Amino acid sequence: MSSFVPGDWVKSGVMKRWLPWFVIPLVFSVWVLVTRASGSGLLEDSDTRVLLANIQERGNPWSWFAGDWPLFNHFYRPVSTLAFELDLAIWGKNAAGFGLTNAILAVICIWLCFWVVRELTDHPLTVGIATLIFGIAHVNVGFLGMVGGWFWALALLCLAGLGRGKLRDRWWPVLLGVGGCVFFADLLPGQMDIWYRVVGWLPGRTASVMTVFALISVAAYARYERIGAGVRESEPTAMDLPATKGTVVTQAGKWNWVWLPVSALGLVLALGSYEQAVILPGLLTGVCIWFGLQRRRVRWINLVWMWGLLVGYFVLRASVVPSEVSGYQDQQFRTGAGLYLDLLSYLLPGFDTVGQFWGSVSLGAIALLTAMPWVLGFAMVGNSVSMVGLWGSPRRWWGLGALLMGFVAYLPMAWLKFFAHYHYLPSVFYALFVAVMGPVVLGWVVEALSPTRVKAPVRS
Repeated sequence: MSSFVPGDWVKSGVMKRWLPWFVIPLVFSVWVLVTRASGSGLLEDSDTRVLLANIQERGNPWSWFAGDWPLFNHFYRPVSTLAFELDLAIWGKNAAGFGLTNAILAVICIWLCFWVVRELTDHPLTVGIATLIFGIAHVNVGFLGMVGGWFWALALLCLAGLGRGKLRDRWWPVLLGVGGCVFFADLLPGQMDIWYRVVGWLPGRTASVMTVFALISVAAYARYERIGAGVRESEPTAMDLPATKGTVVTQAGKWNWVWLPVSALGLVLALGSYEQAVILPGLLTGVCIWFGLQRRRVRWINLVWMWGLLVGYFVLRASVVPSEVSGYQDQQFRTGAGLYLDLLSYLLPGFDTVGQFWGSVSLGAIALLTAMPWVLGFAMVGNSVSMVGLWGSPRRWWGLGALLMGFVAYLPMAWLKFFAHYHYLPSVFYALFVAVMGPVVLGWVVEALSPTRVKAPVRS
């Protein structure tokens, strides 16, 4: 398959396969643009006022590549600073124009989420669900709590499955069905409350600009490996037919190499936008592992340039930005249990319910007369059962891979006090995890509500 021949898409039916799913990012794109922030308050934030004033005073957009960014708190962000420079040049002090740029960046990220998941999975339903979940993060409507209630109701319905056969045959399917529904009730809100910090707050643009280039880098490299990496030959067995042996090779086309410089450029621009991008080589390494687990012939040599560019970034940053911790940085650092709960919530979704549960029962036996400890206790059981069930699913590597990549994406920001835009890039992989789990949980629900299959009698 050639990388750059649209005609091949039409002839092979690829466009027909993917075209209906484009509706999802299109709908969210229109929503974000229509509901974008445009009030004068966008420019009244203290950080925004200082940032724009320093940009105007400097009057030299390219100078930011040689030193600290406009807030002078020891960050190297020349690329995201150029986004503010561009807005000032086009819109002046028109807040609506700045809001439009924020919205456009969010729209680009929604489409890039579609592209990343498409390259990682090549599975339309998974791509559609992941884009839907990520798109919902950009909808400033608080309806996710109601959706969680629907899953609690479905969990109660699954209990009816206990009467569909013998208890010894029904308890595990029903437990999976109930647990999966409770898991989703707890899972869906997740790290998704990010509209204000990404669309409605101008300094959050540093994270969205970085996310644009980071997703381009991940998607481009994933495409390079997906198209160009053949499948390793499996060890032949006595049961193999001659026609089934050998290596399956995808025809990459002569232009497939172009995706490597695209990925490298995305990495460089992301590093120049926001510090969270330092983990991008880790995500690209994750892409290698992702395809390696699928028995692809991954080109591991590419790890050299990925991590080499990061080393170059650190050298450049050390030479142009003060090395001591700024006052702002010092006040943002955090320690304590909350830090580790946040990290574990990426590896084990819903883990934060453990802390909430112990907090509720610590009030004493009287707390057991309220609903909260029971709800949290059921959530803990449901989350645990679902993760065990995922391990037994054919989709386990997709699910676990998505969790690990989300964890890696959040890792640099875990030691800082909470801001929702820290979760913007990780939310792409969080959405992928939800998309992977969706069909798995649906299968559990169907099995929980279905009668036990009766085995045919053995004929003598």
